[in-house]
Amino acid sequence: MKEVRGINPNFGKMLKYLRTKQGLSLKQIKEKTGISESYVNRLENRGRLCPSYPVIEKLASALSVEPADLLEVGSNKTNGSVIPLEQLLFSCEFTMDGVKTVSSETVEQLLNLIDVINDVAWEKDTLIADIYEISEAVDDLKQVLTI
Repeated sequence: MKEVRGINPNFGKMLKYLRTKQGLSLKQIKEKTGISESYVNRLENRGRLCPSYPVIEKLASALSVEPADLLEVGSNKTNGSVIPLEQLLFSCEFTMDGVKTVSSETVEQLLNLIDVINDVAWEKDTLIADIYEISEAVDDLKQVLTI
Protein backbone atom coordinates (compact mmCIF):
# COMPACT_ATOMS: atom_id res chain seq x y z
CA MET A 1 0.00 0.00 0.00
CA LYS A 2 1.29 3.43 -0.94
CA GLU A 3 2.02 5.74 2.00
CA VAL A 4 -0.02 8.93 1.88
CA ARG A 5 2.10 12.01 2.45
CA GLY A 6 0.59 14.85 4.33
CA ILE A 7 1.42 17.86 6.42
CA ASN A 8 0.32 19.19 9.74
CA PRO A 9 -3.06 20.98 9.50
CA ASN A 10 -1.40 24.07 10.97
CA PHE A 11 0.64 24.53 7.80
CA GLY A 12 -2.33 25.95 5.89
CA LYS A 13 -3.37 28.09 8.83
CA MET A 14 0.15 29.52 9.13
CA LEU A 15 0.28 30.14 5.38
CA LYS A 16 -3.02 32.03 5.42
CA TYR A 17 -2.04 33.95 8.56
CA LEU A 18 1.24 35.12 7.02
CA ARG A 19 -0.44 36.03 3.72
CA THR A 20 -3.29 38.02 5.28
CA LYS A 21 -1.02 39.68 7.84
CA GLN A 22 1.02 41.08 4.96
CA GLY A 23 -2.16 42.15 3.19
CA LEU A 24 -1.52 39.86 0.23
CA SER A 25 -4.37 38.48 -1.82
CA LEU A 26 -4.26 35.07 -3.45
CA LYS A 27 -3.78 36.89 -6.76
CA GLN A 28 -0.74 38.74 -5.41
CA ILE A 29 0.75 35.45 -4.18
CA LYS A 30 0.23 34.07 -7.69
CA GLU A 31 2.02 37.08 -9.16
CA LYS A 32 4.95 36.66 -6.76
CA THR A 33 5.27 32.89 -7.04
CA GLY A 34 3.61 31.68 -10.22
CA ILE A 35 1.55 29.29 -8.06
CA SER A 36 -2.13 29.34 -8.93
CA GLU A 37 -4.59 31.02 -6.60
CA SER A 38 -6.67 27.86 -6.36
CA TYR A 39 -3.65 25.77 -5.34
CA VAL A 40 -2.68 28.19 -2.55
CA ASN A 41 -6.32 28.34 -1.44
CA ARG A 42 -6.43 24.54 -1.26
CA LEU A 43 -3.20 24.52 0.78
CA GLU A 44 -4.65 27.05 3.19
CA ASN A 45 -7.89 25.12 3.57
CA ARG A 46 -6.51 21.56 3.70
CA GLY A 47 -7.76 20.69 0.23
CA ARG A 48 -4.19 19.99 -0.80
CA LEU A 49 -2.10 18.09 1.70
CA CYS A 50 1.51 17.96 0.57
CA PRO A 51 3.22 20.73 -1.40
CA SER A 52 6.59 20.03 -2.97
CA TYR A 53 9.74 21.66 -1.64
CA PRO A 54 10.01 24.07 -4.61
CA VAL A 55 6.46 25.26 -3.85
CA ILE A 56 7.36 25.77 -0.19
CA GLU A 57 10.46 27.74 -1.23
CA LYS A 58 8.42 30.03 -3.49
CA LEU A 59 5.77 30.60 -0.84
CA ALA A 60 8.39 31.28 1.83
CA SER A 61 10.11 33.83 -0.39
CA ALA A 62 6.83 35.59 -1.20
CA LEU A 63 5.93 35.68 2.51
CA SER A 64 9.40 36.81 3.62
CA VAL A 65 10.06 33.77 5.82
CA GLU A 66 12.58 30.97 5.66
CA PRO A 67 11.48 27.72 3.99
CA ALA A 68 12.54 25.92 7.19
CA ASP A 69 9.93 27.92 9.12
CA LEU A 70 7.15 26.65 6.87
CA LEU A 71 8.57 23.14 6.89
CA GLU A 72 8.71 23.06 10.68
CA VAL A 73 5.08 24.11 10.98
CA GLY A 74 4.17 21.59 8.28
CA SER A 75 5.91 18.73 10.02
CA ASN A 76 3.70 15.90 11.18
CA LYS A 77 6.32 14.71 13.65
CA THR A 78 4.65 15.65 16.90
CA ASN A 79 4.61 12.08 18.24
CA GLY A 80 1.13 12.79 19.55
CA SER A 81 2.54 14.89 22.38
CA VAL A 82 0.86 18.04 23.53
CA ILE A 83 2.79 20.49 25.65
CA PRO A 84 1.54 23.44 27.67
CA LEU A 85 1.74 26.80 25.91
CA GLU A 86 3.97 28.26 28.59
CA GLN A 87 6.46 25.42 28.13
CA LEU A 88 6.46 25.98 24.39
CA LEU A 89 6.95 29.74 24.68
CA PHE A 90 9.66 29.57 27.33
CA SER A 91 11.55 26.71 25.69
CA CYS A 92 11.88 28.22 22.21
CA GLU A 93 13.32 31.47 20.99
CA PHE A 94 10.95 33.25 18.63
CA THR A 95 10.32 36.62 17.09
CA MET A 96 7.28 38.81 16.70
CA ASP A 97 7.00 40.23 13.20
CA GLY A 98 10.48 38.83 12.58
CA VAL A 99 12.01 41.91 14.18
CA LYS A 100 13.67 40.82 17.38
CA THR A 101 13.83 37.82 19.64
CA VAL A 102 11.09 37.95 22.25
CA SER A 103 12.36 38.35 25.82
CA SER A 104 11.25 36.22 28.75
CA GLU A 105 9.51 39.31 30.15
CA THR A 106 7.49 39.59 26.95
CA VAL A 107 6.58 35.89 27.16
CA GLU A 108 5.39 36.43 30.74
CA GLN A 109 3.19 39.36 29.72
CA LEU A 110 1.86 37.50 26.67
CA LEU A 111 0.90 34.54 28.85
CA ASN A 112 -0.62 36.94 31.39
CA LEU A 113 -2.77 38.50 28.66
CA ILE A 114 -3.95 35.06 27.55
CA ASP A 115 -4.77 34.16 31.16
CA VAL A 116 -6.71 37.38 31.69
CA ILE A 117 -8.71 36.84 28.49
CA ASN A 118 -9.41 33.26 29.54
CA ASP A 119 -10.39 34.21 33.10
CA VAL A 120 -12.78 37.12 32.52
CA ALA A 121 -16.46 36.29 32.79
CA TRP A 122 -17.40 38.22 29.61
CA GLU A 123 -21.01 38.52 30.63
CA LYS A 124 -23.35 41.44 30.15
CA ASP A 125 -22.98 42.74 33.70
CA THR A 126 -19.15 42.38 33.80
CA LEU A 127 -18.30 43.46 30.27
CA ILE A 128 -16.98 46.95 31.09
CA ALA A 129 -14.79 45.66 33.94
CA ASP A 130 -13.60 42.77 31.75
CA ILE A 131 -12.63 45.12 28.92
CA TYR A 132 -10.74 47.30 31.39
CA GLU A 133 -8.88 44.29 32.84
CA ILE A 134 -7.95 43.07 29.36
CA SER A 135 -6.81 46.55 28.31
CA GLU A 136 -4.53 46.71 31.38
CA ALA A 137 -2.95 43.38 30.38
CA VAL A 138 -2.52 44.67 26.81
CA ASP A 139 -0.87 47.81 28.18
CA ASP A 140 1.51 45.68 30.30
CA LEU A 141 2.46 43.69 27.19
CA LYS A 142 2.96 46.85 25.11
CA GLN A 143 5.21 48.26 27.84
CA VAL A 144 7.67 45.34 27.59
CA LEU A 145 7.50 45.34 23.81
CA THR A 146 8.79 48.92 23.68
CA ILE A 147 11.79 48.22 25.94
